[in-house]
Amino acid sequence: MKKIRILGIAPYEAIKHLMQQAAAKRNNIELEVFIGDMEAGGNIVSRLPEQNFDVIISRGGTAELIRSLTPLPVVDIPLSVYDIFRSIKLAENYTSKYALIGFPNITRNAHFLCDMMQYNIDIYTIHNEQEAETSLKKLQQEGCNMILCDMITNSLAQKYGLTSILIASGTESIESAFDQAIQVVQSHHQLQTELSFSHMILEKHPWPVVVFDENEKIIFFTKLSELSEAVTRTLKSNLHAVLEQGEKKIYQEFSGLLYVFHGFCQRFENATYVIYYINHRKVPLALTKNGISYINKEEAFDVFHNSFYGITHSATPQGMSIEQYAESSAPLVIVGEPGTGKESLARLIYAKSKLRNRPLAIIDCARMGEKGWNFLTSHNSSPLSDTNTTIYLQNVSALTDQQFMELLNIIVDLNLTHKNRILITFRYDQNGNMTERCQKTLNMLTCLLLEIAPMRTHLSDIPNLVSLYISNLNIKLAKEVIGIEAEGITQMQSYKWPGNYDQLERIMNELVAAADGPYIHASEVSRLLKRELPRAAASSSFDIHRTLEQINYDIACQILAECGGNQSIAAKKLGISRTTLWRMLQKGEL
Repeated sequence: MKKIRILGIAPYEAIKHLMQQAAAKRNNIELEVFIGDMEAGGNIVSRLPEQNFDVIISRGGTAELIRSLTPLPVVDIPLSVYDIFRSIKLAENYTSKYALIGFPNITRNAHFLCDMMQYNIDIYTIHNEQEAETSLKKLQQEGCNMILCDMITNSLAQKYGLTSILIASGTESIESAFDQAIQVVQSHHQLQTELSFSHMILEKHPWPVVVFDENEKIIFFTKLSELSEAVTRTLKSNLHAVLEQGEKKIYQEFSGLLYVFHGFCQRFENATYVIYYINHRKVPLALTKNGISYINKEEAFDVFHNSFYGITHSATPQGMSIEQYAESSAPLVIVGEPGTGKESLARLIYAKSKLRNRPLAIIDCARMGEKGWNFLTSHNSSPLSDTNTTIYLQNVSALTDQQFMELLNIIVDLNLTHKNRILITFRYDQNGNMTERCQKTLNMLTCLLLEIAPMRTHLSDIPNLVSLYISNLNIKLAKEVIGIEAEGITQMQSYKWPGNYDQLERIMNELVAAADGPYIHASEVSRLLKRELPRAAASSSFDIHRTLEQINYDIACQILAECGGNQSIAAKKLGISRTTLWRMLQKGEL
């Protein structure tokens, strides 16, 4: 059995002798003992190598001082009630007034003993030599000639001409200190063994673990040498977010490796720590080049709020609110015409959702080649293999029928709608109806449906949208545009906007960039809308199997587009009054 190595710091020779006698009776300890009181004892401990000892035994104020100098456990030699009682009995033979001075470990037992035995003794508790001198000076002034005290006060008493009786530790107190030291070392060894075993397991783990305290200091780590300075900076830069949110998962690429940082906030012993579990892997292909990318909540918010939809608040869903869609964990289909902000809304819903502290995996099927498809459907690092992640599928119309059905079956077979939040965007077909794929997705995955109305149903909002976006462009382009001439606004409200908000954003960018005064001229609006005609005309096709009223409405819209949205010119070209044209357009919209 390995012996326990004890360093003894005795305040005086008698205790050293008692410690050596007690140690000689035991075969499970090795004792090395020195004489040193207070600073002298502290200096001895500071000179000796810590690794040579398991525990330190000392007494009173010296023990308190040593605790502040070493990480080794320090056991205090107790002054028992019997030790104090013995000293009081000696003092009773002294006929003059006397008092007791000592550190808390002495005075606690002294108060207890005096209460039990009904002794009337003045007791002074001290914590250092300065307090001892103050107490001695006071006693001297009060005419007290003798004190009961420990070694430190005993040395000072001579300076003030006071007689003293030293409260000495007996053999039973030394034996008790040894017993406690053995118990402390055994408990400490057990904890150290468990800690070393846990550390060994973590060291053998293939991925690093890093723990920060609230002051951004690393207090525990494994494999830290494997992490670059850039990775460590990323960990520190996200500390505040993890502390604030409780948990955060981050994806980031460094030097061809995809890192996954999973941060947790943990309270322990009245302190807060951030624990990062770090996984990194060599990606077999450049994900972003094959349609797979990751963004976090902050990036999603930035993308939305810097977009036309965030600036103008134009992307508004029909039915439930954005917050209601975000709070749900059910799969969600977002459907609308091109340019209505489906992609921006998907990012906003993720950024407001319960999984916002984990990444958003964006899968763009239009950019996915054969390698990307194989990675998505077969690789264990695919977003489809993750859990508690928001997965956003866009441009699924670019998949073949076989790929589309395979993707839906994977989602169903792996139960991904319960393990993750699934978001999918679809466009309406050319007749304004939901596509067959959209209907199949809704039914197979039991999705919520978010429909976005086209811009032409909100033409009355154009003045507000234009004002908000001009304000933003003025800052971005260093312009001082106030607005658009009234006739220009009328032309914009008369236009069908087949490209919806994206088309309006593009035209507004050009109008403000080319503006040479405080107001954008209506003629400039007319010119740009007329330029849009080939797109509008190309997208129009007349179905003769409809009512005459419906056909007339489409003809009026096409002529209006050819006239750059100018209703007066269009009405003249159609041979009708402007009022008749306006009524025709309103009725057709209804």
